[in-house]
Amino acid sequence: MKNITPVIKIFLSMMILWMLLNFNLNFITIIFGVLMSLVVTILSYKILYDETGFIYRGLKLHTLFVYILLLFAEIFKASFVFIINIFKPDYIPTVLTIKLSFKDPVKVAIIANSITLTPGTITIDIEKNAITVMVLAKAGTPHEFLERQIRDKFEKLLLGKEKSL
Repeated sequence: MKNITPVIKIFLSMMILWMLLNFNLNFITIIFGVLMSLVVTILSYKILYDETGFIYRGLKLHTLFVYILLLFAEIFKASFVFIINIFKPDYIPTVLTIKLSFKDPVKVAIIANSITLTPGTITIDIEKNAITVMVLAKAGTPHEFLERQIRDKFEKLLLGKEKSL
């Protein structure tokens, strides 16, 4: 490995996070923290960093804050819609595949997890930048309409200046 700096930064970040979450200087806690930080650092290779340096540049704090607020609002709204739709017989589970405009696997994972957190939708599969989603919708609803709803809710904010595929 040519560039060891990302490895050290990720390991130290994980170790600091471990210590802050545990707030315990017990020897066993420190050893376990070192081991877990090492495992996370190794598993994040080719996702967060590679031989050339960091792959993932992160999200701006403002974007992340606004996205979390948006996500909570969508979860809240979807909860009420889901309760109403559950009792209507014309709503059925519909499976569709959405090709996202991201090349970044972390952003794809954020979108997939956001979809799963929203009532009435579940992410079934992720393959590169395409996610397969099950959504509760009226029978005969075009997939393009359902796809546009998901894109408008989650993808637009994270897309930012990144170019689409």
